[in-house]
Amino acid sequence: MNKKVKNIFIKNFINLSLNQGVNILIAIIVTPILFQNLGDSQFGLVNYAFSIFMLISIVVSYGYHLNGPKQISILNDINKEATLIKNLVSLRLFIAIVISLIIIVFTATTSFFNNYKLIILFSIPILFSEAVHPVFYLQGKNNLSVLAILNAVSKLIYLVLIVLTITGPDDAFMVNLIYGSVLSTLYILYWILFFKKKKSKIDFSDLNQIKFRLHENFQFFMSSVAGHVSIHSTLVILKLFVNDSELGKFALANRVAFLLRMIPVFIIQSVLQNATVINKNDNPNLNKYLNYYFKRGLVLTFSLGVLCTLFSKWIILLFSGEEIIYSNQILSLLSFIPFLAMLNFKNILIILINEKKDVLNKSTWYSLFFMIPLALILSYYYNGFGLAVALLISEFISFLVHTILLSKSNTNGQ
Repeated sequence: MNKKVKNIFIKNFINLSLNQGVNILIAIIVTPILFQNLGDSQFGLVNYAFSIFMLISIVVSYGYHLNGPKQISILNDINKEATLIKNLVSLRLFIAIVISLIIIVFTATTSFFNNYKLIILFSIPILFSEAVHPVFYLQGKNNLSVLAILNAVSKLIYLVLIVLTITGPDDAFMVNLIYGSVLSTLYILYWILFFKKKKSKIDFSDLNQIKFRLHENFQFFMSSVAGHVSIHSTLVILKLFVNDSELGKFALANRVAFLLRMIPVFIIQSVLQNATVINKNDNPNLNKYLNYYFKRGLVLTFSLGVLCTLFSKWIILLFSGEEIIYSNQILSLLSFIPFLAMLNFKNILIILINEKKDVLNKSTWYSLFFMIPLALILSYYYNGFGLAVALLISEFISFLVHTILLSKSNTNGQ
């Protein structure tokens, strides 16, 4: 394998791992504080609201987290690069404003969110943090070290503010507010410094350009919605069948599992730019390149699954500050989701490299149509344990669906 290509992967993966390492460290410190100060019910509601806004945030990103890095990577002109950045950020801010207004009106005029309206309303800054997130640019420029620094600084500020302000259940509404506000402020400062350094004017795209971008990325957007729902809908589904206390205990295990679930995503992000170049210049070597990281990714994620299962009791104790048998058992099941997600590694990369938007769109939606009914049925009968099993089965079904549809696409020459 080309040494330069391998070094770029290692650099990207290390930066993304450091990024996730910071997230894990902060989670280890913050989670016990929140769980003990808020109580399991309010902790569950905060995470429930966070899940809702993570689901909505995929509308804000509008699929450009998938192909935005590729568009950036092929631009060598500073002016074109600046224009693309302005177009994407303007589009995202426009969507975030529209959705925020809808949420405010809906919350104010209905009793849907009942006794946690404040938590919902004060979670809105999460949408704006997604709108101004520079990850698409930094990934496209293979400059993930900056992303790691931004993440570390934002999480440290978040930690300090949580320690200073969250003292009891009545402070629950502030948790997501602090998270979204800190990220938004830091990302805005990054873009201000970025455009100042590039000596480029900070302005916004007009409505015609926003309409163009909406049309351009519609299929990637639709596929990203389905993929995001399958990952972030777990607490939303579970709340239909359990009380707030059990929701909080499941959320505790799910938070740890979600951190692990990002490992296959990191490997894909680390490989994508190099794989795109190899595919363009030397296509026969692409499969060899992908297999190299695919095999190592499977070993890594399976090993982590085994370790987390063996040490689930102590992991939950570390994150919560107390032993919770229910959370231990849920984590033991969810620990193998990263391994099953890694099975889809090659499929996702081939789809993204070749811009097979239709295949990705169909695959993610078909997978979602399996996942939602399965999760609802198993959650109804077996609560959190049923949902955990449904998530495992859904990851494997997703792999099969992507494989079948990609194979058909290649056979048809699409």
